[in-house]
Amino acid sequence: MTKGYWKAVAVCVVGSLLALPPRGVLAAQLPLVIDLSFSIGPIAAHLDITNPVMQPGGGFKSTLHAHARDDTQTPPFNGDLVATGQAGDADTLLGGFLPAALIVLKDMAAGLTFPQAAADAQAKTGVTVTFLNDPGLTEYALILALIAIIAIAALTLVRPGFSARLCTIHDNLKAGLVAAGFSVNPPDPCGRQNTTIPTGARQ
Repeated sequence: MTKGYWKAVAVCVVGSLLALPPRGVLAAQLPLVIDLSFSIGPIAAHLDITNPVMQPGGGFKSTLHAHARDDTQTPPFNGDLVATGQAGDADTLLGGFLPAALIVLKDMAAGLTFPQAAADAQAKTGVTVTFLNDPGLTEYALILALIAIIAIAALTLVRPGFSARLCTIHDNLKAGLVAAGFSVNPPDPCGRQNTTIPTGARQ
């Protein structure tokens, strides 16, 4: 039942985006931010990666906030994940931040310290997680990442003027999930070769 609700959320994401008429948009006209919010019956989710800010010493810094509510669970699940991270460029940060947080959560669950987990995440995604709070949202953060991939794929169709940058973010997000051991096979709107692996597989 829970999986059905989350699939319905993903379908609504794609449907709402594809309902928009295709139009060209200059890259400078779209803010560098990922902000997705959905609520369907007992399921609600919010993913926000704030606009990356250039640091004086170089690189970009951003904040990730993920929230999930699942009233189909017993007891009901209501959790937040908040993290800060940095990367050498904005597209790497936007595409790799959520996979990096998932890597840190997974590594810490396996017994690694936060610095060890952050170093592993940086090696795999290019994003350094400098702070992370609430390591109990792993499964829901993965679902949000998969929904984000679908949403970005749909946006490349309705925002063709921004497709090059969206494809970079899409590829970074997908590659980061695969590097984290969360294998995915989403539609590829950018014409690149897909890696066909069952969704939800674990190492």
